[in-house]
Amino acid sequence: MTETTALIVPMPHMGVSVEEGTVVEWHKAVGEAVAAEEVLCEIATDKVDTEVLSPADGVLSRVLAEVGDSVPVGEPLAELTVGADAARNEFAGTAGRGESERLSFHSDSDSNLSHTPLDEHGRFDPQAAAEAATSPRAGRKMASPLARRVAADHGVDLGRVSGTGRNGRIRKADVEAAVGSGSASAAQTAAAPRARAGAAPEGIPPAYVGIPHEAVATSRVRQAIAEHMRRSRDTAAHMTTEVDVDLSAVVRARTQLNAERGEAGAAKLSYLPFIARATCAALLEHPDLNATFLGERLVRWRAVNLGIAVDTDDGLLVPVVRDCERLTAPAIGEAIADLAERARTRKLAPDDLAGGTFTLSNPGSVGAVSAPAIINLPQVAILGIPTIQRRPWVIADEHGAEAIAIRPILRLAVTFDHRALDGADATRFAVAVKDRLEAWGSEAYS
Repeated sequence: MTETTALIVPMPHMGVSVEEGTVVEWHKAVGEAVAAEEVLCEIATDKVDTEVLSPADGVLSRVLAEVGDSVPVGEPLAELTVGADAARNEFAGTAGRGESERLSFHSDSDSNLSHTPLDEHGRFDPQAAAEAATSPRAGRKMASPLARRVAADHGVDLGRVSGTGRNGRIRKADVEAAVGSGSASAAQTAAAPRARAGAAPEGIPPAYVGIPHEAVATSRVRQAIAEHMRRSRDTAAHMTTEVDVDLSAVVRARTQLNAERGEAGAAKLSYLPFIARATCAALLEHPDLNATFLGERLVRWRAVNLGIAVDTDDGLLVPVVRDCERLTAPAIGEAIADLAERARTRKLAPDDLAGGTFTLSNPGSVGAVSAPAIINLPQVAILGIPTIQRRPWVIADEHGAEAIAIRPILRLAVTFDHRALDGADATRFAVAVKDRLEAWGSEAYS
């Protein structure tokens, strides 16, 4: 009999701020043969909806997450049996002991399933086993560790929550549904910890009781962003340094390139690709800012994978332009336009959000005049780009005579992790970006 191997298919990683995904639909059933790169299931996350592909030829032997289950990244979704005779060995009724044991374990009629405490992925759960052994009739329900954590965060009494998992096990989604429904079973206990702290029902401060208001539930994207931003502020020692840049040279270069693109029928470039091009060049000169801080060492990344913050209806997303240091300004502009469009139409793939080494934040696109930003961990710096303002500016002619002129001025803000580098280092980088923007002609961008 040909040897087969069990291969776990995990929830894929989809960017640093994505912690879990929800199974939307299974395209394959247990016992069905699958080919490498064939779609196994569809998942939805706070950031993107995507497909999970089979990593190899084989047979889907176990489904470890049902439709509607939320699964942390890296945790198992399914198990494949792979090998030359996977389908025959696994499901053709061979008499080997390993096959019979495997089939009996996964049979819905197996009495062991009703007594063995399993987590929401079908694996043995020691916490649930302890609960079952110590208080099987005490009314204490089985719940996944993730569900217990969410319940604790919201002050929810699990005894009042109905579980939809195996054998009535409470899953994270059950707790979230109880909190979101506003039912007395969850809401009255959720409000209890806040009430003890002196707050009014629903968490409203006592002084605001009686003021007309509307409570709007936050989206999963907003909750993920909030967690990521809080973790960044709690972890990195944020500091910002700023420089003013005269963009007159960029205006000339952009005008020239856009004229050439117009003749070729191409779309116009915004200022962002020009700033991105100068930023990438400066990062090659100052690699400590294109890095990750690990305490005892600083990891300098040899490629500039440039994250671009994109404002969408669902919240802020940061897709990545890979190997951006190799691209011209027009190529960067086209890559940004593609990523932004797919971000706003929820068509980004998981890889589009992963592996960023430095980020550009562009609040100037909506009118901000100052742009200190929060660092996008695990990066050590972020460049904030506000709106361009026409301001009086002191200029000097070739003889050194000074005059006041109107110039397009941009105040770049470099926010950096002071644990990883000093202010002088960050300022030298900011000045390096400034020098390029003020001196480069169109040929440097193309």
